[in-house]
Amino acid sequence: MSREYKNIEILSEIEHKINTFNTIRNTRIKMSQRLKSYSDRWKLVFFVLNIEAVIFVLLSLGGKEISPIFTKTIFSVLSGLFSIYVILIQYYINELNYNERALKVHYHQLDIEDLILRLKDLLVKNNSRENKLDERNLISEFNTIMFEYQTILKNNENHEPIDFLRSKKSKEEEKTVKDFTIDNVILHVNQWLIFFIPILFTILFLWG
Repeated sequence: MSREYKNIEILSEIEHKINTFNTIRNTRIKMSQRLKSYSDRWKLVFFVLNIEAVIFVLLSLGGKEISPIFTKTIFSVLSGLFSIYVILIQYYINELNYNERALKVHYHQLDIEDLILRLKDLLVKNNSRENKLDERNLISEFNTIMFEYQTILKNNENHEPIDFLRSKKSKEEEKTVKDFTIDNVILHVNQWLIFFIPILFTILFLWG
């Protein structure tokens, strides 16, 4: 339902902004958790990928006593390509700084929580007999808070739609919201890759 902006009053606007900030804060919390999850899962993926790359290189250099296939050009080429891929994907993911971004978003939601508390404080003061603010001071304080909000908003990256959807769900329902972001797609591809490499290794070994 559209709002009648010409009839806006300061108290109703404060309440509206508190609700809005709560929604944004919850969304930022889900974003921080998502980025932290990417960081943790990539650590395991890189650990396995690096082990596999080292094994491939060692076999291509000194695996002739195990099987003739390890002395063939195709195995050396595959080993080299796989090692280059591991280096490049690790560089690419490190540049995304998931852990650092998760921490920055976490601090952002704390900043928003501080603004929420300050807005609530305005309502408390308005209901107070001794510390009651007149309308002019109430509007002035509100505008100051909104200016600070705009400032911190400009210095932070936008969330993904999935973060907003998850913030609206209960903990049990969150699992039903699938993550189709490009970050998660690349992560899943590499998670499958660490299982595919041993299969390829076995095929080459049997073929040799």
